[in-house]
Amino acid sequence: MESEELIKKYDGQDKSHMPEFVVDEFTNAILSDFPVHCSYRTTSLEQPTFHSHNGFELYLCVQGNGNFIASEQIHALGMGTFTVVSPMALHLSRPDRSVPFHRYILAVQRSYLENLYVEDRASSFIIRQWLPEPDNDSIHFQLNGRQLLNLQDTLAQLEREINKKQPCYPLIVKSLILQLFAQLGRYQFETGEDQRGSYEQKRLVENILCYIMEHHHEPLSAETLCGQFHLSRSYLFRIFKQNTGVSINESLITIRINKAKDFLQGTELPITEVAATVGFQDLSHFCHTFKRLSGMTPSRYRSAHMLISPSILPLSSTI
Repeated sequence: MESEELIKKYDGQDKSHMPEFVVDEFTNAILSDFPVHCSYRTTSLEQPTFHSHNGFELYLCVQGNGNFIASEQIHALGMGTFTVVSPMALHLSRPDRSVPFHRYILAVQRSYLENLYVEDRASSFIIRQWLPEPDNDSIHFQLNGRQLLNLQDTLAQLEREINKKQPCYPLIVKSLILQLFAQLGRYQFETGEDQRGSYEQKRLVENILCYIMEHHHEPLSAETLCGQFHLSRSYLFRIFKQNTGVSINESLITIRINKAKDFLQGTELPITEVAATVGFQDLSHFCHTFKRLSGMTPSRYRSAHMLISPSILPLSSTI
């Protein structure tokens, strides 16, 4: 059965008498249709119960905060947190509903990853170190700004390939899965170098990031941020790059493009209005930047992501 049909089937069911935990048969069926499923979600809906499924779940928080509960562990959600949950482990996301919450959810069938071990022994260690141990149902990791942007890009490509199903897409998906784990393996070596700032600096940079997210649609400048946080220009640039791995301008552009994706997926606003709404004053610059970061033009992105309506998503994919 095709994934879209499974999603529609689930949407029509009565979910008013759900038990305290459920086996997510819908995700299981989707993974039976194709062993990798990736989706980008911006809705604030909460999963009403603990659930489990046959595949590994890789959960990247792009924006927002809250908690992610996996069996007996509670992980703090925040920008750049990355959580991996074992197959059939009970888990539940509890985002803060007072702020926007954006995330990527990647589900991968266990046997699919095991086959990658057999096919490429060099990949075995890299992949295994990013999967929970047998006595632990989850692992949790904090990415810096640059790592978050890179991982977002890989996941966006995965989602696009799986949704469009163009010729040879299974091979492209396989290469992207290997790329994702290779990126994660590299990030482990970078953690000590990229997250050296003091606790006070990290809190300050978090506040700066929150301010940029809230005011991304405005003509933000370094002078604006310096005045808002009473910092010198050189100190602002230094601590931001040291604690996130990216420049303020890179971060602002990425936030604007991600917001644009939300509008392209969820509204029928003309592209000129989308560009202006997220803070781009020049349409040509917006289109060029969007294509550079997402691999396609805004109009093509809208066409590709309007194929599946956000209102008919499976339960585990709305968290």
